[in-house]
Amino acid sequence: MGDLSSSRDFSPLRGSRMRENVDKTPPKLFLLTGLAILGGFLFGYDTGVVSGAFLLVRREMHLTDTWHELIVSATIAAALITALISGEIADRIGRRPTILLASLVFGLGSTLMSVAAGKITLLIGRIFVGIGVGFASSVVPLYIGECSTAELRGVLVAVNIVAVTAGQLVAGLCCGAFLYVPSGWRLMLGLATIPAILQLVGFYFMPESPRYLVKKGKYSEAETVLASIRSPYHQIQDELEDIRIACSSSAQNQDLNLSFRHFIMNFMSDRHARKSVALGCLLQFCQQFAGINTIMYYAASIIKMTGASDEMSIWFSCIFAGINFVFSIVGLKLVELLTRRKLLLFSLCGVIFSLLSTSVSFQILGDNNTNSSSNHSNIDNNISDTFYANTDSFAGEILVLMSIAVYIAAFAPGLGPLPWAINSELHPTWCRAQAQALATSVNWMANLIVSMTFLSLVAALGRPLTFLLYAIVTLICTIMLAWKLPETKGVRLENVSSLFTPSAPTPKSGDVMYSLMPGADEDDN
Repeated sequence: MGDLSSSRDFSPLRGSRMRENVDKTPPKLFLLTGLAILGGFLFGYDTGVVSGAFLLVRREMHLTDTWHELIVSATIAAALITALISGEIADRIGRRPTILLASLVFGLGSTLMSVAAGKITLLIGRIFVGIGVGFASSVVPLYIGECSTAELRGVLVAVNIVAVTAGQLVAGLCCGAFLYVPSGWRLMLGLATIPAILQLVGFYFMPESPRYLVKKGKYSEAETVLASIRSPYHQIQDELEDIRIACSSSAQNQDLNLSFRHFIMNFMSDRHARKSVALGCLLQFCQQFAGINTIMYYAASIIKMTGASDEMSIWFSCIFAGINFVFSIVGLKLVELLTRRKLLLFSLCGVIFSLLSTSVSFQILGDNNTNSSSNHSNIDNNISDTFYANTDSFAGEILVLMSIAVYIAAFAPGLGPLPWAINSELHPTWCRAQAQALATSVNWMANLIVSMTFLSLVAALGRPLTFLLYAIVTLICTIMLAWKLPETKGVRLENVSSLFTPSAPTPKSGDVMYSLMPGADEDDN
């Protein structure tokens, strides 16, 4: 049949024909994406509902500071451990069953929390939720990336992050709505069971990732799945051949069944894997050490320190969640208009600027270090004393709020979704699930580190220097990413290895390169 890569010119695909193919994409691709991103929604809902619900839980169950911290942090710790092993599980049982497992465990955890009679049951429920979040945060972007076309991959993976921000916004609204309902926190926590059940039932009828099926030698099934999620004009046989070649070139790794130990032992000998894993982990590290969780923490705290009640703090915090959601939607358009590198670097520059502005605004507010011996039970009072020691610093308060708004607006369209989108397309076929899992675990580890060290940094350095430190760390990461991160937009998953091979031509966005492997026309066994 000849070498298709040399006999076909695919440049017209970058014009009207590509748009026609994208427009004719079967609804099933969007349906499976919609069901998959329910995992992102659950992730966002859980992170958003905790701050509001636990204001009520703490009162009703008389939680101590230690128990409050333990219950909240249990989800992060469980997600960290689960994300680390999610790649091996996704390689062994498949992407689809892993997502089903995530929704099942998350639904169980939400149900346990909603009926909890004491703190032990609440803690167990939070651990189950963490397990579900850990699986979903790693495998959902992986599944969407492996099912998507090169043209739609960035947008569809970014939709998962929009779902996360939507979950945070809905959580804030639910907290406000059930605030005055007796034991309203049970409804706040239990409502997450509904999307978990929807995903569990709906995803049961969705297909497995075609790339996973090829990896397991199920070529006929993979061809059927590809035909159901590609446009009528798509060259299914050619794409299937590229996937087979990518898997065949890594046959020695497939034979290992790729446990996490085998992954660590073998990726060091693969130039592509070494660089992609390092960059993927750096992206996730940068996302968390840019201070997103601390920024959101201060957003809620500053509102409360203006004299607002807990109830008003919950409602006003929805404004920042709304900004996050709106600009995440903006990111869907920007990810189409701009390259991955440009959007990421623009976002990072905005984040650095707003972190510096936040540092300056805290200095204007008269930040001091007089409360370094404070304990967690007095956090709110300490923040109030520190922030408002100079009570006439109205300009500083406005600057803080504006800085937070700018930070969220800069973070949401770029640094929010792109670490997940790029990780879904950067890694070689043989270790994609394991590499994605490792990068996701770095995200959770960085999240845990930032959360655990934040108060200590504030006590030791003061708030202006703490946010200045975050700005410096983000700047260093930005320089490294600008230097080493390749452009992956529009590059087929089977061609990403050329991005790390100096002698190979760099695939251009929209270009498709196909080649046939010997024996491609033979029937599957």
